[in-house]
Amino acid sequence: MEKTNKTSSAGWTVLILVSLFSFIIALDSTFMNVAITNLVVDLNTTVSIIQIIISVYALTMASLMLLGGKMQDVWGRKRAFLVGAAIYGVGTTIAALSINSAMLLLGWSILEGIGAALMTPATASIITGTYQGKDRAFAIGIWTAIAGIAAAIGPILGGFLTTFYTWRWGFALELIIVILILALSRKISYFPPSMKKSEIDKIGVILSSSGILFLVLGVLILNGIVYWKLAPFIMGVGVVLLVLFYFREKKIISRNEKPLTDIRLFKNRNFTLGNLSRLIMQLALAGAVFVIPVFLQIVTGANAFITGLALLPLTVGLLIFSIASSRLSTRIAPQYLISIGFLVAMAGSILLRFKFNLDTQITDLIPGTTLLGVGLGLALPVTGNLVLSSAGQDKQSDASGIISTGANLGSSIGTALIGVVFLLGTFSGLAVAVQENYPGVTTEEIHQNLVGWVDKMQTTDLKGLNPTSTTFKIVNSTLANAMKTAFDTVSLIFFIGFLTSLFIRPSKQK
Repeated sequence: MEKTNKTSSAGWTVLILVSLFSFIIALDSTFMNVAITNLVVDLNTTVSIIQIIISVYALTMASLMLLGGKMQDVWGRKRAFLVGAAIYGVGTTIAALSINSAMLLLGWSILEGIGAALMTPATASIITGTYQGKDRAFAIGIWTAIAGIAAAIGPILGGFLTTFYTWRWGFALELIIVILILALSRKISYFPPSMKKSEIDKIGVILSSSGILFLVLGVLILNGIVYWKLAPFIMGVGVVLLVLFYFREKKIISRNEKPLTDIRLFKNRNFTLGNLSRLIMQLALAGAVFVIPVFLQIVTGANAFITGLALLPLTVGLLIFSIASSRLSTRIAPQYLISIGFLVAMAGSILLRFKFNLDTQITDLIPGTTLLGVGLGLALPVTGNLVLSSAGQDKQSDASGIISTGANLGSSIGTALIGVVFLLGTFSGLAVAVQENYPGVTTEEIHQNLVGWVDKMQTTDLKGLNPTSTTFKIVNSTLANAMKTAFDTVSLIFFIGFLTSLFIRPSKQK
């Protein structure tokens, strides 16, 4: 029988430890977005490479989250949590010491992603296993609030460290927190394993992880013009692998064996639509917070700290209305809150679409980013509760694993997709602008100019262009128009989410 802590100093220490992990994960997902141009310069790389690194971080977590959930059953919750923390600590150390993009990819995207995939499922299980009744409700509330606070201060903290010190201190701060978690880990109760390693569906792990990998890789490959034609094929392979995974799990369940995840949960309409709604929200959010810093830092010359301030209304709106939505859900049906959230977020996205131009100020973005945060804050917590309440009590582990996988998959695809839309909008816009402003140039000269300008933008280096020159104005005007296209796409994604929410059945929040 699993040991359970009573509410004591040791018990609240456990809450502090899991909340610290929640803090660094939320921080990690937000603070590096404002440091994009500094990363490009310091690591001698391009915006597209940083985009890939950000996407791979979420991709690693998404592809391994289901396996991470099973490893806590094989190793025990405490061991899975601590192994994940150790891997995360190694990763953040490598990231802090990175001298090139490959080191950052290894440390941040891969090792930190693996560590987070092990720790995240174990964290939720440790809380539910350590606390009971009102103490559990209090612990979950604090755990969730800490993540919200970290998401809110992430851009500001990241911007401050990047502007006045270095982005490396962000990873160093995470390392200090990981060391603290490991040092106090003896306070965490021992939870014995509940399954054998041999019982893990290894083929299911390969199919699910590979399917997610190919799906996101297909979107990322659109960054390279030479490989555009391969993208549909690669994404198709991902879809086929995920379909095979579905039938694999179905077969295992029919034999009364232990599946990697219980796919029967998807027979519940609200479970499926709740997960889909959450994935759509994460997709749009990740895309928006990736391209806004790129535009502000390249076109307006804003530093990382100012960029963090520009994103503050979004994160504060998300935090405040995430808290408010729990009270509103007792008066307003979940499906209506989700629909309203999508509409408010879409209104914010449409408003932002008209604010990107050559003389954009960060204050111009406040109404749009605020509405974006308010809409997401209204809907995101409700989708989580809708999904969990749609699953039986004995399926909470599977349900939480699917939620985490979907959310990280949405973030990974969102960064990749909206980043690609922005880049393609820039490239096609420059082609038209060159033809209109330089009618005498040949096709070959246009291509050379395009490659040169896109390279400059990819490395955030426009210093060689005279600010009063036609070329400089063309480049910045094209970037502004590309942002409009990117946010047209974000608005469309929110609209699709709104349509999805209309099919959610009435239910009461639990």
